[in-house]
Amino acid sequence: MATWAEFEAAEPEMAALGRALLSNRNFQIGYLATVRKDGAPRVRPVCPVLAGEHIYLAIGPDSLKLGDLRRDGRYMLHAMPGNDDAEFSLRGRATEANDNATHAEVEQAAASVGLNVKSSEVIFRLGVEAAATARWVNAGQPGTYPVRRRWP
Repeated sequence: MATWAEFEAAEPEMAALGRALLSNRNFQIGYLATVRKDGAPRVRPVCPVLAGEHIYLAIGPDSLKLGDLRRDGRYMLHAMPGNDDAEFSLRGRATEANDNATHAEVEQAAASVGLNVKSSEVIFRLGVEAAATARWVNAGQPGTYPVRRRWP
C-alpha cells in the first residue's frame, strides 16, 4: 500500500487533480465509503487533510465511520467533482494514527486550509491502493466522453 507521496511521485498529474479537488476551498468535502458491521456499504461526507507525505481523515468519536474503520479499514474516497465534472477517487486501507505528533500535524495542515480538527477526533492515515481520475470532454454537450486514468 502506497503513501500519498508515493502515489504523487508515481502519478503527478493524477495526484495534482486529486489535490486540487480535495483542497478546493469552496467544498473541501469528499465522500467516504466504509464497510458496515453487516457488510453493507456506508457513505458519508468527510474533509480529507493532506499533511506531509500522507492523506488523513479526522473522525469524530461518535461517528459510525469510526467503528467501521476500526473494524475494517477498507475505504473508498471520492472527491467532489471539479471543472468539467472532473473526478478523483482513492481506494485502500485506513489505519489509526492518533499519536500526539500526527494529531498536531493534521490539525496544523487542516487549519492552513480553513478546516478545524478537534482534539477529540480520531486520526486515520489513508493508505493508497488505487486511484482513478476522469475528465469529461465536451461536458454537458452532445458527444460528451470521459478520459479515464487508473493507478496502478
